[in-house]
Amino acid sequence: MSVITESLENDPIVIIANFVACEDGTEFDWELAREFEIGEVVYFIDFFKDSNTKQEYLQWFIKFRTKEGKLYSATQRLFVCAYEWQEIVEYIKTNYHN
Repeated sequence: MSVITESLENDPIVIIANFVACEDGTEFDWELAREFEIGEVVYFIDFFKDSNTKQEYLQWFIKFRTKEGKLYSATQRLFVCAYEWQEIVEYIKTNYHN
């Protein structure tokens, strides 16, 4: 499913791949960047299309808020809805439990 079509403002969404980003409005700088990790919960704010990105599937971005109240954006491919995250966790527990 898509975070874009299923989320309302302030809905929790979950990160499914590690990435690094700077706050919205800040040019990327490793000194200012924050690392986001798999399983981290953030909050959906909005979405937008970045026309500077060449591949269509990478053009859609999610604007999100952290628990600290800071705003960031990243490609939609890095997020799932909270209920989808729970389904992934359950699947892994069921099928890969030692």
